[in-house]
Amino acid sequence: MKFILASVMLTLYLAYLVMALPVTKNKKEEKRKEPSSTTDTADVEAALEYERYLREVVEALETDPEFRKKLDKAPEADIRSGKIAQELDYVNHHVRTKLDEIKRRELERLRELANKEFELSNDIDRAHLKVPQHLDHGNEHTFEIEDLRKLIQKTSDDLAEADRKRRGEFKEYEMQKEFEREAQKRVMDEESRKKFDAEIKEKEQKHKQHEKVHHPGNKAQLEEVWEKQDHMDKDDFNPKTFFFIHDIDSNGFWDEAEVKALFIKELDKVYQSNLPEDDMRERAEEMERMREHYFQETDTNHDGLISMDEFMQQTSKEKFQKDPEWKTIDQQPQFTHEEYLEFERRRQEEVQHMIAQGQLPPHPNMPQGYYIGPPPASFQAPAQGAQLHYQQPNQLLKQQEQQYHHQQQQYAQQQPQQHGEFGLEQTDSF
Repeated sequence: MKFILASVMLTLYLAYLVMALPVTKNKKEEKRKEPSSTTDTADVEAALEYERYLREVVEALETDPEFRKKLDKAPEADIRSGKIAQELDYVNHHVRTKLDEIKRRELERLRELANKEFELSNDIDRAHLKVPQHLDHGNEHTFEIEDLRKLIQKTSDDLAEADRKRRGEFKEYEMQKEFEREAQKRVMDEESRKKFDAEIKEKEQKHKQHEKVHHPGNKAQLEEVWEKQDHMDKDDFNPKTFFFIHDIDSNGFWDEAEVKALFIKELDKVYQSNLPEDDMRERAEEMERMREHYFQETDTNHDGLISMDEFMQQTSKEKFQKDPEWKTIDQQPQFTHEEYLEFERRRQEEVQHMIAQGQLPPHPNMPQGYYIGPPPASFQAPAQGAQLHYQQPNQLLKQQEQQYHHQQQQYAQQQPQQHGEFGLEQTDSF
């Protein structure tokens, strides 16, 4: 069922575990968790707090075969706008009765949440309380066309926004890494800076030394999954059999979690968690990029699912036989120079604000007062959560300790030389 199955299955891409808990009932237990080589993202319910309501509506509507056929033939514009909800008038009576009950339960859940919020707050502004928009509050007793339209539109808007947010957060992550590198280099002498740059370049070169990354979804890539992941003879590759093997819940469609599982072997070529040159956050984003690209090429009706027919149509195309190398994140710029300058300005303002609030001490050798190393023993640690870095805590702590000792030695050596040369106390120009 075109838009409804899409609504449910698209929620899976927001789970931090690539093989997150499925919406479909008969998902196999062993497939419920992402292999340990992938990186976490946000929980499904963080993006759609009404996910259970959405799932129950979907399951009820799926029991009407005539309604499903009409939806399959509906134009994409009617689906995304919610106009298709008009077809609800043709749903069987017993299905409508079930939908009425589902809506009543959802309204009761919302009432309970409102009561809890009221109990936690002594001065709640009821006039401005945010009202969930995924159902019609004007009718509390029956599930109508307006309920279905609102559910479609709200789901579509929320998932699109979550996708945009994910891309924006990754861009910020990449700019933060660059910002920290530049901050570290500012406190180094020329020799140390050259060594630091050489180490970065060496890691980048090591990261690029990997097997060819196949184009997601092309024959060579799927054959490799068939051979190495499914343990089948490469010469016996059969598209229909391949589709059924990876249709984990046997519902006749590939959802986003099932598609992303196809790319694990490709990602293993580029990213290993035990190698310092490989960034696991980039691995997670790379998987999302592969998923988006494959759906753009294969999901011709844009319902968020890959059907058997769509898959077979893709395998019959000439470009399916070709194998252009996939360009990974490190081969493409993630932000412009102007974007980075604006990010740097904003981060410097944040650092100065933290210094003014006593959350960071000014550093004698650091322009703009940015403090990279750990604070002196006499400095009171900032409140929990005041973290500036994206790096792993253990790695960051070790790096900070080494850098701090180096800075202190360098600073101590500079002071006697300056005093002896000028015969007076020197003030810090910063």
